[in-house]
Amino acid sequence: MASLIPGLFWLWYFRRYDVGDKEPAARLVQCLLFGALAVIPALSWEAPYRDLLQGSNSLPVQLALSFLVVGLGEEFFKLLAVYLAVGRAEEFSEPMDGILYAIAGGIGFSVVENVLYILAFGLAAAPLRGTAASLAHIAFSGLAGYYLGRARFGTKPLRTAATGLAVAAGAHGLYDFLLITQTVSPPVVVLLIAGLQYLLFAAIGRAVRLPSQR
Repeated sequence: MASLIPGLFWLWYFRRYDVGDKEPAARLVQCLLFGALAVIPALSWEAPYRDLLQGSNSLPVQLALSFLVVGLGEEFFKLLAVYLAVGRAEEFSEPMDGILYAIAGGIGFSVVENVLYILAFGLAAAPLRGTAASLAHIAFSGLAGYYLGRARFGTKPLRTAATGLAVAAGAHGLYDFLLITQTVSPPVVVLLIAGLQYLLFAAIGRAVRLPSQR
């Protein structure tokens, strides 16, 4: 519950920005559950590199792992989960829906990840995981979802979706690299999350103005 309640709060919060056709709660829950299940392949993808992630002092190695293993892997499986959940759904009727569905998937992923952290480090980890880490995942997924929405109603869907994956993986990789290597102070990481939220809200503003017709 210490992880689920913050996740549900953020889903309620961002759903308020769905000013067009409101997405059915069942579809959002479906994305949330698929996002939660995406943790399984993501952990499998990262498993061969776990010792390096936890023990390497080499900045180039940590840079590659942060971007190509953690960032790219987690964002790929989250985005794939959202596509499998609602990629062809009739309710996916406007570009803004891509952001909202992707945010729901990111929240589901974050809830499970937060549970794993709480089990490992205790309830003391819950407040930080429920705020900073959840908002980070929301920003990564939401930015990818912006491109997913454009891909659904655009003329170059694969290229557009791949661009969104690259943006999300890059942001996620930078976030993880700064956390793992501790090359900057925690306030700088907070500023990074704030900057990503700014980009997300800018994407939301653009998405609501995009046409929904193919």
